[in-house]
Amino acid sequence: MLADFLPFDEQHYKDLWRTQVVRLLLLYSGPLFLAIVYFSFQYNALINESDQLHLQATAKSHASTLDLFLMERVANLENLIDDPRVLRGATSEILEEYLDSLVRISETFVDLGRFDESGVQTAYAGPYPSLENRNYSFEPWYERFKATEETFIVTDIYMGFREKPHFTIGVKRGVDDQPIVLRATLDPERIYAYMRSLRGAEEVAISIVNREGYYQLVTPHIGTPLEASSLVPPPVPSLGAETVEIEGHSIAYAYSWLQMADWALIVQPSLVDTGQYYAGVPRKFIVFTVPIILLVVITAFLRAKKLVALQKRADRTQAQLEHAAKLASVGELAAGIAHEINNPLAVINEEAGLLKDLMDPSLSEPVSSDELVSYLDSIQESVFRCRDITHKLLKFVRKTDVELQEHDIHQVIDSVVDGLLGRELALSNIEVIRKYDFNSPRLLTDRNQLQQVFLNILNNAVDALEGKPGRITVATKRDEDWLRIAIGDTGPGITQDQLGKIFLPFYTTKGVGKGTGLGLSVSYGIVKDLGGEIEVESALNVGSTFTIKLPLKLGRDATQASRRVGDRIAG
Repeated sequence: MLADFLPFDEQHYKDLWRTQVVRLLLLYSGPLFLAIVYFSFQYNALINESDQLHLQATAKSHASTLDLFLMERVANLENLIDDPRVLRGATSEILEEYLDSLVRISETFVDLGRFDESGVQTAYAGPYPSLENRNYSFEPWYERFKATEETFIVTDIYMGFREKPHFTIGVKRGVDDQPIVLRATLDPERIYAYMRSLRGAEEVAISIVNREGYYQLVTPHIGTPLEASSLVPPPVPSLGAETVEIEGHSIAYAYSWLQMADWALIVQPSLVDTGQYYAGVPRKFIVFTVPIILLVVITAFLRAKKLVALQKRADRTQAQLEHAAKLASVGELAAGIAHEINNPLAVINEEAGLLKDLMDPSLSEPVSSDELVSYLDSIQESVFRCRDITHKLLKFVRKTDVELQEHDIHQVIDSVVDGLLGRELALSNIEVIRKYDFNSPRLLTDRNQLQQVFLNILNNAVDALEGKPGRITVATKRDEDWLRIAIGDTGPGITQDQLGKIFLPFYTTKGVGKGTGLGLSVSYGIVKDLGGEIEVESALNVGSTFTIKLPLKLGRDATQASRRVGDRIAG
């Protein structure tokens, strides 16, 4: 049944469904993808900012703790140097007692020594007794300390006489206008162990550098004391966070300069902590995005199914409209075809009656064979004429296989003007003016489809003349890669408001019972599917011109569309 007719096979709709699914997935997932990218950047920026703040807080906290630790050690030595026994000339035995008390306070103390005004260590307590009576007056730290007004000094890590990395805390007092210095050596390893025991230290890697960028305290997997650091914090501000590129790797760190020494404490995210910190992020991301992605996929599938169903309905309706337009065109042709067939039928009737009279002995003499043959030839010629007329009609309306072939567009036009409408045009006293560009190449198209387009437009032109004498002009012209066919009439024209509606199905400017409003709608669809365009210009009391633009070479999509339209028309 026509109501159940679909112009395409199921494979076409499966392909359409897949195309729609891909298109909808791109349409729906595109904004989602952009949103994910945007929020990922925002999330990463937030995480980076949070990391920097966390690192800065850790650096500041640990630097404050180390400052307090050094301040306490300085206070320990200041309490000792203010003891009259130390200030006026302590012996090594007295310093041994004081060292024991210092070690009980902090195990970081290694030894203790007193310097006289000349820089000689006159008393010493500790594991290096050879340092007693050693002259330190030319040691850089002692010279710097002696020259400054500061009452204490915390030196950088240095090797010194013992050839082992250590640093010194010294305090001084004036006795008889001569400086007396009490100094203690601290063990860097014990101090670093103390720093690693602080709260939050397991989350970061800690190192301490001096102004020149040499390690003072450092974890072994990063470097060793007195080795040059790849991270050198700027002198200002005193607290900050930086990200540097080293050997193609981006390294983030925070720093805080100490108050008790010219040191900067640096913290970096530890490798173990970084992995643990980000371990939960992918899971959160998956939990959030997977349901959204599933929802998008399901929506795309369901929406594509609905769109294909709507397309099937539209195709079915279009097929019905085109079939109805075909029947309407046939109906409009019926009157002219009847006149065409009546003439040869009248000849057949006349010749048959004459033969019958000749065969009656009472009415005439016996007829010769030659005379009979002439009458029979006349009858046969009329029969062939009827056959040609019916063949032309059947060729237009019957189901035919679409054949894309090269055609002379002028022959296609003439087959409609002379073959299908010739009688009607002549009876209506309508002159057809042909302005053909015979240099136009042959056109790859389907002849039957173009015949229907030309027939529909020419029928409209004839109807526009309303039975009055007039002219219809058919002109062709090549325009680069296009062929333009213009069909104009000298009718009354149509208004601008009507121009915007003439290609709508069932819209007609004709009177009731004189048109279905399907011809131009179907013609518009056929031309578009052939990869072309159809335009109309009209002026009141001047006439209307329909211009059809067809590509000289059909692309792949237009070729397939042409075949499909042909299938619909044939059905």
